[in-house]
Amino acid sequence: MKRLSSWALPIILGVAGVALIIVGTLDLDDEPAASLPPIATPTPTPVAVATPTPDPTVSATPSESVGPSPTPTPLADDVVAVQLEVPSVGINVLVRKSVSPETDGFPPSDAAYILSAGSQPGRNTNAFIFAHALGHLFKPLWNVQIGADVLVQMSDGQVLRYVVTEVRPNVPCPDENADPALNPPDPPLALQIHDDCAAGAFWTQPTNYERLTLQTSQGYNRNWGELVIVADPIAAS
Repeated sequence: MKRLSSWALPIILGVAGVALIIVGTLDLDDEPAASLPPIATPTPTPVAVATPTPDPTVSATPSESVGPSPTPTPLADDVVAVQLEVPSVGINVLVRKSVSPETDGFPPSDAAYILSAGSQPGRNTNAFIFAHALGHLFKPLWNVQIGADVLVQMSDGQVLRYVVTEVRPNVPCPDENADPALNPPDPPLALQIHDDCAAGAFWTQPTNYERLTLQTSQGYNRNWGELVIVADPIAAS
């Protein structure tokens, strides 16, 4: 697959981000996905450089660390993410790539999705993965904590390991057409002072280091805000 030019990708991701913010569903009887086997805990592999300023509260074992490392060769274009697990909150889901603007804006409830113009994990940039706030998808992210492991199984059998370094609730993306009855009764200030989705689109854009960004909704429409989780790779020492 040919990569988009460096100037085009941020524009496309920004536009997609405006339409992206995932609306919490009222279909609480949605059938859960088939259970997946746990992802095997990998030997830490330096798949990419981490953020320059990881959260200081994240601890590391002597054999692995979160922090800058030499930028390795990106994974091959035909190696894609197929499964994502956050063991601490019970998330274990399939990962698919969106193939249309419709899926970018409102994905199916069968998996977590990568934006159609987005990057796969292991490419030395931001991999943005989003899913509905359903029990069998990303709703458990509401309880995730800094320091939690995130495992990504790739199609070649390699497992990429990340650690949560940021939890960003209340990312605004107002929706004038939302049913007022479904709006939060006392929205936080962050959801009151914005009139566009630029803050949400920001998290979809490329970085010059490896990063995993997970996103889901906080309620029944965009006026409840979005939850963004950032995870950095664990590099071998």
